[in-house]
Amino acid sequence: MTVDLDKLRMKYTQLEKVFSGGDNFMNKFFQVADGTNMIRILPSSDEDTEFYAETKIHRINLPNEGGEMMAKNVHCRSMHGEPCPLCDAYRGLWKTDSKADEDKAREIKPRSRFYMNIVDRNTGEVKILSVGIMLFQKIVAAMLDEDYGDITDLQTGHDFKIVKVQEGRWPKYDQSAPRPKPSTAGSEAEVATWMDSLHDIADLVKLEEYEEVKTYAQNILPTLTYEQTVERPVPEVSTETTDDSSITETDEDYLARLKA
Repeated sequence: MTVDLDKLRMKYTQLEKVFSGGDNFMNKFFQVADGTNMIRILPSSDEDTEFYAETKIHRINLPNEGGEMMAKNVHCRSMHGEPCPLCDAYRGLWKTDSKADEDKAREIKPRSRFYMNIVDRNTGEVKILSVGIMLFQKIVAAMLDEDYGDITDLQTGHDFKIVKVQEGRWPKYDQSAPRPKPSTAGSEAEVATWMDSLHDIADLVKLEEYEEVKTYAQNILPTLTYEQTVERPVPEVSTETTDDSSITETDEDYLARLKA
């Protein structure tokens, strides 16, 4: 009897959804609403582990079985010390002297993402906060400011206000800051519950196999010889500014792509 690989593949997809919680997976993430969002950033349960997990994401478009282009987020392998064909493709696109390829390079350049466990002050639930470098810089800057210190400290830390202001298509977070007064995160019972409910943010960073990522890269730039690619200087392109629709991705865009 011959194994039906298509049916087996469908079954594997179903099992993956069950294992990850299916659509419930997205419920783990904090959705930043317009206006003021009050959160408490939680520390790691392990003193040797950072309170955040860091990655970079390549944003690519791939054809599905029907020929339609679908968005996909791919963790940058080079960010995690592994060869990354998509980084090779990014560098190669800058060498073709083609405006279209330059635009494509801007689209696939890896963008920083940071994951943190937070308490949603509206609901008291532990959620995953996923942000880009701009908002993360504000959080880090506050922790380096002697007026605040470690804002994740459960006894002497600070709640954090994420202020989202929509200007045109791109949101601004300039007004985001810790609350001025330190406070305990919650009662002993609340803190114990929250710390027992921490999400495994490190597990969100799943690297795809080299050959699979190489296939993505070949779809983008078929002429590149990936085995012979070396690090070469390319133009610096900002990936975090909010005034260039060709290279910017909002947190909502990112979460939508993550769900897809």
